[in-house]
Amino acid sequence: MPQKAEHTVHILEGKATLYKRPTTPHWFVRYKADNKWQRTTTKCEDLAKAKLKAVDIVMDAWFKERHNIPVVSKRFKSVALLAIKRMQDDLDVGVGKVVFKDYIRAINNYIIPFLGLHNIDKIDRQLIAQFTDWRITKMQRVPNASTINTHNSALNRVFDTALEYGYITKSQVPTLRNEGVESGRRPDFTKDEYIALYKYMRTWVKEGRKGHESAMRYLLRDYILILVNTGIRAGTEAMNLKWKHIVFFVESNKHYLSFNVNGKTKHRELTARHRVARYLQRIQQRNPKLNEMTFEELINKGSEEYVFRVNGKDATTAFGRMFKRLLIAANLLVDRRTDTQRTLYSLRHVYTTLALTNETMTTHVLAKHMGTSETMIENYYGHVDMRKKAPTIAGRGSIGAVLKKNKTTKPANSN
Repeated sequence: MPQKAEHTVHILEGKATLYKRPTTPHWFVRYKADNKWQRTTTKCEDLAKAKLKAVDIVMDAWFKERHNIPVVSKRFKSVALLAIKRMQDDLDVGVGKVVFKDYIRAINNYIIPFLGLHNIDKIDRQLIAQFTDWRITKMQRVPNASTINTHNSALNRVFDTALEYGYITKSQVPTLRNEGVESGRRPDFTKDEYIALYKYMRTWVKEGRKGHESAMRYLLRDYILILVNTGIRAGTEAMNLKWKHIVFFVESNKHYLSFNVNGKTKHRELTARHRVARYLQRIQQRNPKLNEMTFEELINKGSEEYVFRVNGKDATTAFGRMFKRLLIAANLLVDRRTDTQRTLYSLRHVYTTLALTNETMTTHVLAKHMGTSETMIENYYGHVDMRKKAPTIAGRGSIGAVLKKNKTTKPANSN
């Protein structure tokens, strides 16, 4: 029979063992529960007190085991980091959803800083309410409903991981509510404002310093024009587009360009307006790796090169900053109707607004094309329908006629 190690004491008829580690004066207890060997500290240096504490720990664990309650409790941060790793692993091998990046950001920037040190099985409605108040203080505003949806989904990824590993039971997952501010109309451009931007960019691209600055401006201009004429999402959806994702197809004996994109709603295929071919051709001609082919040869070849890259680098952040400077210079940064600053995402809204204004497609077709829902189209673009009803609302005649008539009227007494 093996000799018992020094600083080792059996309790509960040998079903649990007290022992010491050389790095600490505290007694630890080892016992079996949930078909696993569990080890934890008693936080006691005195053996008599350690025995009492150990009995409480073991008996509590066995009680939980009998009643299907998780025996081991983990810090929220540990489980959250595990959830992050699993999402990142999926992203690295190409099977993860693009939205995982948003979940990881939310967990790192908001959820772990507040909930990280709490045990995962102690996250209840009261603690979630405290987190909600803390988040408002940190953001200095009530977050939008879409932001809270992202945070709630990120939290659920952590709870799902905890459930899978047996750190909590289903009944211990708190209910997550969304009391955020519903997003109103998004900042976009009117047709006249977009034309003004389009014309301004013609001289703006020529004013950049030669080299990297000039290359960025020319690419950003074509990026803007392609966003407006496809409805593709700025950022991940556009930046992950490769030449091989752009293909010709024939419908009713006519050639069209198709974009195959992966983004918020996974894969979808969208048809580009014909003028997009000219913008793509300009990008190709500026790329020394591709400019020896004809445009048709490039599309048929299916190159692995990314479309929107400068020196092989993702330009999402740089484009965002440069676009803001462009709008400031063009006096178009703030949308006067919403009193909010425009971003590259506003160009997607231009596509939607123009499609609805010109009645080129139904809301059902538009929703499918853009990878969104008909409800979202109806909720955020109702102003387009109201503008169409302007003749009915404003009445007969015209503003010009009213103003012309007013000019012939004698001015009122200024006194």
